[in-house]
This record gives sequence, structure tokens and C-alpha cells, in this order.
Amino acid sequence: MSRSTLKSVSLLLGVTGTLLGSLLQGNLAMANAQANIQANVQSGSMSHQHAATGTLVCDSTAQPSRFQASYQVTAGTEGKTQAHQLILTRLDDTIIYQRSPVSYEAWQKNGEYIRYFPEQKRSISYRRSDLLALNIHTDIDKQFHLISPAALSQFDKGEQHQEACFTQQRYSHTSKNQQQSLALDWISELALPASLTITQGGQQLNYRLAKLTPVSQQEFNLLTSGYQDLDFADVGDSESDPFIAKMITQGFIQHGSSGFYSADGEQLEGSHDHHH
Repeated sequence: MSRSTLKSVSLLLGVTGTLLGSLLQGNLAMANAQANIQANVQSGSMSHQHAATGTLVCDSTAQPSRFQASYQVTAGTEGKTQAHQLILTRLDDTIIYQRSPVSYEAWQKNGEYIRYFPEQKRSISYRRSDLLALNIHTDIDKQFHLISPAALSQFDKGEQHQEACFTQQRYSHTSKNQQQSLALDWISELALPASLTITQGGQQLNYRLAKLTPVSQQEFNLLTSGYQDLDFADVGDSESDPFIAKMITQGFIQHGSSGFYSADGEQLEGSHDHHH
């Protein structure tokens, strides 16, 4: 998929003035998901809404505040799609997004953000004030549920159906200008999508939950312990640190207008997003 195609899919999630444009978790994280796609380029048509293949592997002991959810994400046009995996690991007030072996990120309920670099065992923490100074705004409810549960009341409610371990509620929505449509299967017990498809013109973005398991404190600690952390506010004073210098050179972090860049150094869509 071309970079322009990825960009248009990313913009699909941030169209000003439409309901769909504000539903998904912050533009920053969504754009980061697409920018960090490592590439499983696939040919062939995209699956119809709710027609994604594959059976959900799940454990019904997973709790709303302690789980690991693996999503298969596809984005693109009918003729060409790109796929990657998104793993969400939540323990109480922290949720971790893993999309790439290079780095992963954690959002906390208090609005703080941490980016982890597992190969170097280093991390960088951003306080709420850092993100605001960078003009980066996010809706924590969307970060923790992919779609804010409060938005469901604005959708058309469909049928309930039992799939794997959980009952799913079907929802749909079409924007007033008829340019965007959404189809959602929602797991109410966990406040998570089982599947989500957003369509705009020839572009389609699909999330399908493939595996859901409980997560323990010990398992969660494996993802976050043993890292040498640096506050983002101290990055400017640490450029002599080889790791910091490398990350700035590669575009992962910057102490200028925006601290969020893709793996190839291109600034992420949404980094200058001013919409709440």
C-alpha cells in the first residue's frame, strides 16, 4: 500500500465535524498503528463487514480491567490491503499497545504516556503537561476501549448474538453525508469491540478480535519492568546519551514541535491534532 493510501485511511479517523471522525481512539495512536505496519501486503478483496474469517480464541475468565486482546487489523482498498497485529494488554489503570517489535506504548488513566524500546530496555515517559505542550490530545476512554462506550448510544442497535465466550451486540452507523459507515460487534461484558469496520469510499479499516485471555500482574510486569526510564522533559539535556541521539536521529522522539514519529522518521498524522 502506498504512503498516500495509508494517509487517507488515517485521515478517515480524523475527519472534522463527523461522528465517525471522533469515535476511535486518538488520531496519534491510530496513525502510529498504520505508520508502524511492517508489511504483510496482501492482494485480493477485503472481507465484507462482519464477514471476517477466523474463530475467536478466548477465555471467559478475562476481566474488563485485566486482559490481553489480540486484534488482526487490515486497512486499504478493495484491490490491495495491508495487515498487522495489534495486541492490547490491560492491567487496571494502564493499557499497552504492541504493534511492532521496535517499540510499544502505554497509556495510563491519568493521561500519562510511556514509550518502550525493548531492544535497548529504555523508555520515555510523557506527562499530561508534555502532551498538551506538544498539542497532542487524546480521549482516554477511547484508548482503553478502542471506541468510547459512551458513543454507542449514537449508533443504530442491531441484534445480539452469541460468539465464542461472550455475547456480542451489533451496531451500525452512517454519517450524515453518507461518506462514512461503521459496523461494530461489541462485547458488553468487556467493553471491547469483537469486530469493527469503518468504510469511506474505497477505503476500509477493519479490526477483528482474534484472541482474548486474562492477564496477571506478573505477566504484565514482564512488559514494563527492567526499563531505564527518562522523562520527556529531560530529553533535551540528554542528547549526548547514545540511545537518545539515535532515537532522535531515527525520528522516534524529538523535543521540538512534536515528539511522535513513525519508525522511518516521518511525522505521524494527528501529532498536531487540535480536536478534542
